[in-house]
Amino acid sequence: MKKLLFLVFILTINTHINAQNQVNGIVQYDFIINNPNGVSFANPYKLYFNNNISFYIKNGEGKRISETDENTMLVNGRMVEEKVIKSSLPKNYVYTNLRDNVLIFREGINQKLFVVNDSLANIKWKLFTENKKIGKYTCQKAVGLYRGREYIVWFTTEIPVSHGPWKLRGLPGLILEVTDKKNKYGFRATLVDLSPNKKIIDKRLKGPEVEKVSSMEKYIEAIKNKQKDFEAMLMATSSDRDLKFKRDCDECPKAEDLSLEIFK
Repeated sequence: MKKLLFLVFILTINTHINAQNQVNGIVQYDFIINNPNGVSFANPYKLYFNNNISFYIKNGEGKRISETDENTMLVNGRMVEEKVIKSSLPKNYVYTNLRDNVLIFREGINQKLFVVNDSLANIKWKLFTENKKIGKYTCQKAVGLYRGREYIVWFTTEIPVSHGPWKLRGLPGLILEVTDKKNKYGFRATLVDLSPNKKIIDKRLKGPEVEKVSSMEKYIEAIKNKQKDFEAMLMATSSDRDLKFKRDCDECPKAEDLSLEIFK
């Protein structure tokens, strides 16, 4: 009887400790796109997470960026203004489950929707001793290569989860800021909530309901043909039959800058 009581006591203690170590949160990010003509846009996303699962989903329409202090975490999104073109497709998302080794993402490309079972990448991060403050959090610098781009990230061990915006993860703390080496793309946390409504978190982390899955091969093909298909779509919908497209100019988008992921 004493052994049974002792076992129940140990199980109760372990359950209590695990509950104490559980981290739940919501982070608002701006996904930054810097264009060659100097105009930049911010697309709002939210990351819902616990220790093992994260769900990153678009949370509104993109806006043109105004002046901002890069070293300050904003609270109310004042850094953006001027709405840009809306998409009629369902929202982009990335669902990650570290426990079950699952990554599913949904992305719209030229008004075509792709839902893909991807793989969890083991990004080989190089850690640096350099630190800086982002909001109230002390963050450490790391650099890693993922699908054709080198990323400079800032993460905080004060939030000890291995998550970040989009598909970037694998560090001993939450990623709050990202810039790719070419400064074409970036992610910046604007608000962190570590006391969210648990019902909201549980609902978001159940996992997406997927009816039709696209192959990774089809997705890669769409990425490679993104510019050509976009031009064809414009030609089909334009009343100007003499429409011409600039190519190989300084301000023209380069093929490798049309998507976060670069597939050769």
